[in-house]
Amino acid sequence: MSKQHTPTCDSDGFILVSSRNKNYVNRPVKRLTNFESQSTNGATTEDHNIDINIFLRKLSEAESDLVTSAFFKANIDRLLTPLERANIKAIICLGIGKLSECVISRFQLAFVRCLQRELNIKGKIRYYDPILSRQEGQILEQLDGIVLEENLEGKYIAEEKTLFYLPHCPKQISNNLLWRNWKLEFLQNVFLIGNSFEEIVSKNPQRLLRKNIPFILNVKDHCIEIKIENNFKFKEIFNDTSLHYFDKAALRDKDQHFWETDEPQYNEEDIEFITRKFQPEKHGHN
Repeated sequence: MSKQHTPTCDSDGFILVSSRNKNYVNRPVKRLTNFESQSTNGATTEDHNIDINIFLRKLSEAESDLVTSAFFKANIDRLLTPLERANIKAIICLGIGKLSECVISRFQLAFVRCLQRELNIKGKIRYYDPILSRQEGQILEQLDGIVLEENLEGKYIAEEKTLFYLPHCPKQISNNLLWRNWKLEFLQNVFLIGNSFEEIVSKNPQRLLRKNIPFILNVKDHCIEIKIENNFKFKEIFNDTSLHYFDKAALRDKDQHFWETDEPQYNEEDIEFITRKFQPEKHGHN
């Protein structure tokens, strides 16, 4: 959901830091039919003749790579302990990126699907990214996901225990999510995997934090953060990523002033994400 144009990525762009595990067990992924694409001028998210079966094979390999990796084994128990204790009911994934073009996006999709299986969550993962093409959305739907249509700029309310997966989303999206849930009854339902709050706060001046992401700044000291150990063979996928959830006991003691807030407003030049004003027309056959 970054405001910048998403670069085309491929596997040749990665630095390999460990050898590929050749003993993975492929998980079967439902075979789909190809969708033809249409290209147009203007603000669109275009399909680019995605070979669906090749994409699914690569996704299956990515999932197998993950679940058999030292990275997954080192991190999964640390993530599952608080998530299972919370009894997560839903997963919302924002900013997954261009699945058909970027291997980083493919591995991030593989990760959230593997995590869903580990948590035994039966409900469908809900996805939103304004740069998804129609065909990419159809692939996610046929992989048993739900593609959301409206750009809420991250302002989703957690009425039940919800895991929000925001792989490298702009920090203002996390800030918007926190604002939308800025009541104890909702904030205690938010479990967020995304860019580390600790890293964000430590690397940005207080002046800019107060101006652009005050909710991250205000909640950081009441946040339990579990850093994901970045020892996967491709270093660019899970760097600076953490699970965040919130200290209910500490937040219960906060006074009314803490909870009194206004909706975030960003200066045009400071906005890091694609706003709801930009609702690209999606081209491709249904």
